[in-house]
Amino acid sequence: MSAEEINRDMERAQEYEVTTSRVSPLGENRFELSTGIIIAARFADKLRRVALVSLSRIVDREIIIRDISELNKELFNKLTEMKIGKLDLVKIVVEARYNREEKKLHFENVKITRYYTEEQCRAMNSTLSEENEKLRKELEKIKATLEQLTKSI
Repeated sequence: MSAEEINRDMERAQEYEVTTSRVSPLGENRFELSTGIIIAARFADKLRRVALVSLSRIVDREIIIRDISELNKELFNKLTEMKIGKLDLVKIVVEARYNREEKKLHFENVKITRYYTEEQCRAMNSTLSEENEKLRKELEKIKATLEQLTKSI
């Protein structure tokens, strides 16, 4: 990352600190970080800024940037596996623990929540209704076949 990008992130992080807190302390050197609801294409910037805001008092900025970058690579792979598009809405929540001896952030309990638009929900409901109707018809055929078999015995 360039110095300009880091400065931009720090400025935005300070804005976030004033406007909204996306972090919850969980104990000594443990925090829950949250992106809030955002488009998937922006998760990496948002998570990095949230981490900078919440952890910069106890963790060096370079460590935050390094370790969040690694986490963001893993998250990108997960989002891709989940077939989440760049414009889909997501919320990412992760627990961060700072190990002073290792000078490293450890991340646990990563939760990715995907949000659907009303149109997407309708389309999924329609697809499920069609599948349900097909299964219902198959079940009726099976029942009729069973009745015929039991009558013939």
